[in-house]
Amino acid sequence: MNRSIAISPAMVLFILAPTWVLAQQDVSEPLEPAVFVFTEPVQNSDIPVDITLLETVDGLYTPIGIRRPHGKGPFPIVMFFTGNGGGGVPWVRHQINNRAYTMERFLDAGYAVAWLRYRAEVWFEYTRVPPLEVSTFLAHQLLNRPALEYNDLNTIVEYVKTLPYVDADKVGLIGNSHGGGMILKATAEGMQIAAAIASEPGASEVLQMDSSKFGEGVEFRTMESVAAYLDKDVAMARLRNIDAPILMLGREDDHLQGIFETAY
Repeated sequence: MNRSIAISPAMVLFILAPTWVLAQQDVSEPLEPAVFVFTEPVQNSDIPVDITLLETVDGLYTPIGIRRPHGKGPFPIVMFFTGNGGGGVPWVRHQINNRAYTMERFLDAGYAVAWLRYRAEVWFEYTRVPPLEVSTFLAHQLLNRPALEYNDLNTIVEYVKTLPYVDADKVGLIGNSHGGGMILKATAEGMQIAAAIASEPGASEVLQMDSSKFGEGVEFRTMESVAAYLDKDVAMARLRNIDAPILMLGREDDHLQGIFETAY
């Protein structure tokens, strides 16, 4: 029986493409995490971005985009992020190329900058699990629970501290919405940074709020409206561990302003 195979243009390009041979890597133990960096131009700027695929605590990769001023440094660095995660490299490229106004101002002032991405949020999982612990079993990695998005943030922070052009003592974060909540979670578990801005932070998990009270159209405009649905003892035990200076920002007309004020 005759069979025909359809060949697409993409398949032709793949077949005809040159074979890339990578330099032999040192695979002697202990194995170090691999980092992949792709330098790309940024529109309307002479400072490119290093799209960096960074290995996280469980071996999966998350993308960040790093830019630095001209010169050798070391530079202080400010890293930006917002929202619930996911989106991958396209999200980082979009933010770097289309929402770079503030980053450009920091670059002009002599700061390195980065836009971060991380795995997607798991709804209120933080309130149900203990802090992440990494151990070994049968000579390989063992976690006490799956990694969450704020664990990726800690990995990113520790990575940028190793870059030769970054001042490891001057790492700052600006996190908006869920990103602000991630700053509170990670610093409550020991992440070391110089300073941070938590803008309208999604702090419901840190406050150990009742997840059943959240949904479409929910409003917590005052601290009084929040008080009945949080666990103050758990929340304070977490927040007392934070030793980094954090500027908390909110909006008086935001429907979750009560959560922002309560966390503050």
